[in-house]
Amino acid sequence: MQLSLYAGRSLETRRPRRVGSHNGVLVAAAGAPRLHSTVAEPKIRSLRQLARVVRPALFGCLAITARADVDVVKDSRAAVVVVIADQPTAVARYAAEELVYHVEKATGARLAILSESAGRPERGGCIYIGDTRAARAAGIDVPRLAPETSVLRMTDSAITIAGGDAAGDPLDPGTFGGTLFGVYEWLERDVGVRWLWPGELGTVVPKTRTVRARNADTTFSPAFFQRNVRGGLTFKGERAELGFTPEAAAAYAHDQAVFLRRHRMGKNVRLSYGHAFTDWWKKYGEEHPEWFQLVNGRRGPPKPGANYSMCVSNPEFRRKIVELWRERRAADPGGGHRFVNAIENGIMGLCECDNCRAWDGPPPADFLKFYPPKSKVMGSRFVTDRYVRYWLDVQRQVEAIDPEATVVVYNYFNYFHPPSPGTMLNSHLLVGSYPSAGWFPRSAGEHDWFKQQWTQWHETGARLFSRGNYCLDGYTMPLVFAHQFADEFQHQARHGMEATDYDALTGHWATQGTNLYLLMRLHTRPQAAADELLAEYFGAFGAAAPHVKAYFDYWERYAAQRREEINRQFEDNTSRWRAWALAAHVIYPADSFAAAEATLAKAEAAVRADSEALARVRFLRNGLMHARLCAEVSRGLTLSDPTSTPERGREALARLIAFRRAHEREWISNFNHCAWVEDKSWRFEAGAATPAGPVRPATTAGPSNRSVP
Repeated sequence: MQLSLYAGRSLETRRPRRVGSHNGVLVAAAGAPRLHSTVAEPKIRSLRQLARVVRPALFGCLAITARADVDVVKDSRAAVVVVIADQPTAVARYAAEELVYHVEKATGARLAILSESAGRPERGGCIYIGDTRAARAAGIDVPRLAPETSVLRMTDSAITIAGGDAAGDPLDPGTFGGTLFGVYEWLERDVGVRWLWPGELGTVVPKTRTVRARNADTTFSPAFFQRNVRGGLTFKGERAELGFTPEAAAAYAHDQAVFLRRHRMGKNVRLSYGHAFTDWWKKYGEEHPEWFQLVNGRRGPPKPGANYSMCVSNPEFRRKIVELWRERRAADPGGGHRFVNAIENGIMGLCECDNCRAWDGPPPADFLKFYPPKSKVMGSRFVTDRYVRYWLDVQRQVEAIDPEATVVVYNYFNYFHPPSPGTMLNSHLLVGSYPSAGWFPRSAGEHDWFKQQWTQWHETGARLFSRGNYCLDGYTMPLVFAHQFADEFQHQARHGMEATDYDALTGHWATQGTNLYLLMRLHTRPQAAADELLAEYFGAFGAAAPHVKAYFDYWERYAAQRREEINRQFEDNTSRWRAWALAAHVIYPADSFAAAEATLAKAEAAVRADSEALARVRFLRNGLMHARLCAEVSRGLTLSDPTSTPERGREALARLIAFRRAHEREWISNFNHCAWVEDKSWRFEAGAATPAGPVRPATTAGPSNRSVP
């Protein structure tokens, strides 16, 4: 029996017409979207419940047929060639190159890449990549595949990997990459490839003399219609010597882009959004001040250039949103304008006019329960109900023009808490859940509360995506919260999460590696246990794996035990992630590093004879040394200490800069982000970029991490 299953759903997908089962896996009826899930859930009593179950489905599943496996490399000799169309897409060509690169890294054998017109070799098999004639002969109607959908199919001695692609740069997350994702799925499944961090050293490929493609006939799509972790490449401080050199910055950007695509970052819809009204005061403030917040009897921003919220109860303001969207649709009929950006500016809902206040409901008892005492949200009004009425009115106007259109909004600040009981939204509202608190690590009560907020928003009937800023936190320090993050991610996946948009990668791969690995891996394996995924990470360190696990466990316990101290350091800072270089030395004093350094020394001793594992342990060690150096500079130069002077931190700063120059191609951290944080946190000498005087730089041994070509 041959069976194909689809995982995930696109924005256009609705509910299956009816369902059956196959070996305990949910299967949609023919002609309906075919979805599956293996998560334990309550008994399904309705199709609405089914839709909730299948959204967080695994990236793909294997359907078994009767065909034999195919040798790709046998005894270190190539047994197949890779075949692409005569005029392949850039995605298909790149997918073929990625397959060849990883197979050669595993076996030493380099597979040839041929165009289809070159003909099939007399001996051996073929791996067909992309929209080839062979793919169509195998029954794959490639042009009709949905964006990002992938097919793996075995026919005789041929393997076909094809998918829903689009023209464009294969490394651009906006380019549909179904074929590329199919190759990555095969590399993970049949070659055992894992990607721990950007660059060659972080690329884990088990060595073997033989690679065999297991029989497959499966069709799958990503679990979430958008998987996005913002790249963090726009951060840049004023002091160039604290960041990457331009050449290293370009190489880092490339390697990170490669890494993100290997973890299937992308989207299968044309979707863009953001704070929608940041320039509206300039455009419309003079003619329509009534569209803007009323605070202390005054409309608009409190001072020139200041942020502002909108008067969302104003009907003309809401009609203007729809009017502008309608004009864009008319000007670009083929532009796919199925989404309406109605996201408030990055500020609380502040309007005090009578109409807005009349839309507000009573504040829930736990409205401000888990916000810091000095949070700007404290003392604010509960305004979720007014924003929900605003969203629904815009959505109804849009629906009259295009019944399939979706309005995109954020819930955050003083409208992060769900609306009053009984308030219902609908599936044409896509809500980005954007907490302005809840940083990790959390207390058990706080963690449960933030998960509850998500659940209650899900129960309104709105569609949800995660829009957290958690990845920005921690600076270069080993702030580890992997298990709590995974628990929240998986809770969201079980309760309606359809997409992600995390802000942003700060690139501290060597100190926060377990956080970042779970962040990436859960996008393709959302139902896998956190410890199962972390075992992949630790396993890349060979005989040092137990020590590396103990190392990250130490830092995870450390952060949890100092949660209150961490929060206290940032009570007065709105942008917590920007303030870490002020307090790194307080949260991570010099004596906190000793136990971690001893553990890494044991790890290093365990893999003296394993050069690759040794290089990875030294990668972690260099990251820890970098964190220690940053904390030392923070101790001497922090602006939070009025007694600090440039002289106090002169030598520590010189050692840090020298270390960064010596290790800037290893990708232990995104040094440009470091410089951005440090720029407003440390007391530098006036007019001097680099401290004067000879200083012996801190150095460490070990091979550097060569970038992937």
